[in-house]
Amino acid sequence: MIVMRVIRFRVEGIFNSFRIPFFRTYQKSFLAPPKTTIIGMLTNIMGKSEQFYYTLLEEDMIKVSVVINSIKGKAKDLWSYKSFESKSDMHGRSIIRRDKLYNAKYTIYLMIENEELSKEIYDSLICPKSIPALGLDDEIIKIFDVDDSLTIDINKFHIINSVFMDKGYNYEVKISDSDNYIELPTSNITPLKYKIIIDKDFRLARKNMDEYKQVEYLNCCIELKDVESYKCENNNVVFY
Repeated sequence: MIVMRVIRFRVEGIFNSFRIPFFRTYQKSFLAPPKTTIIGMLTNIMGKSEQFYYTLLEEDMIKVSVVINSIKGKAKDLWSYKSFESKSDMHGRSIIRRDKLYNAKYTIYLMIENEELSKEIYDSLICPKSIPALGLDDEIIKIFDVDDSLTIDINKFHIINSVFMDKGYNYEVKISDSDNYIELPTSNITPLKYKIIIDKDFRLARKNMDEYKQVEYLNCCIELKDVESYKCENNNVVFY
């Protein structure tokens, strides 16, 4: 049974990094961009405001699904940044080590019920209003193979190959007889949305909301029976 239409696009970067929260002196990277990073990229290429970004997340207007197609390598760099240990220390600098993914390629699916929003996002993926980046501003990506005419069906076999949010599910790893390099599932906590708060000094800050473990893997599959999944093209995916 056909469920609904989705937007599919593919991205490819040279060096990208998606910082896992709670790592301070060493910035470890997710294998795939979190939902907040993808929505941030969409907001940027649409030319929208920061408040629009928070609204998309808060109202859960876009469901995403990510398939890791390939990662050709990993590297590390050193990043120097200003640090102010005290009000008198105006020239302090610190250095941290960061994970970098080399030539990572992803297929990203968007499930959007609002037709007007869906069309605006599709148009922006075809013709971005700013340079697309995933992660930091200089981590530029190429967007290609944009398609808004795909349909998805219910996946009856519960075998998926997309990233998913672990909400206490039981799942089993399925490894094929392939010579490809395999990354077994790893999970790290990430928020799905943020809440803007005002502190006692009337400064704006954001608080992580709806935190779950992002489960990601490469060149293997997962049998996940506890959540509804979908078949689109050659991928079986979960939206979140």
